[in-house]
Amino acid sequence: MKACALVMILVFAAVSSIALTQDASGGVAILKFSWEKETIRRKASMAAIASQDELVQQSQRDRQLAAARNTSDRLAATRIERENEMREQAATKANQGQTLDGYKYKVTLRNDGTKTIKSIDWDYVFIDQAAQQLVARHQFTSDETIKPGKTKEIHVLYLIPPVRTISAERLASKEPLPYSEHVVIARITYSDGSTWQYPQPR
Repeated sequence: MKACALVMILVFAAVSSIALTQDASGGVAILKFSWEKETIRRKASMAAIASQDELVQQSQRDRQLAAARNTSDRLAATRIERENEMREQAATKANQGQTLDGYKYKVTLRNDGTKTIKSIDWDYVFIDQAAQQLVARHQFTSDETIKPGKTKEIHVLYLIPPVRTISAERLASKEPLPYSEHVVIARITYSDGSTWQYPQPR
């Protein structure tokens, strides 16, 4: 019964995400979203630049994690810790000279609100409509500045496939998966320090 209730909440959240943009979501409109398979290959010529860039990004993530722990924000802390683990795994395998199968998840957002967005937490959700069952949910935190009235595509390169029960060949093909796909806005942090969080339990 609890599992069914969770699925219904997720379906409601995904379907109503655009409808909520004018009031409950701080004015963020989800314009489009998609995912694609992408090969991750380490380029020796880019190693120094990538290393410096990663140091800056890791420093920012460390500060965010410390702030989340200090405010007892378990949701934010869990997200950051999970992303750190995935990045470390990707970096370790890339440094070994391996070619990896990565998956790029993308969403295009428009800020219809009056505040500048500093960071946004979003979930890419896969649902089996026939069985009314949640198949997969990937949670991301993107540090992106989106000013009022502006549109931006944000993306995350992830090592975890959209759905683990689908074969690698099917994922590599152009055929759509037999599930409905949705993006749910979970949390927004604005440049003035205020936040918005989805009001329903997730």
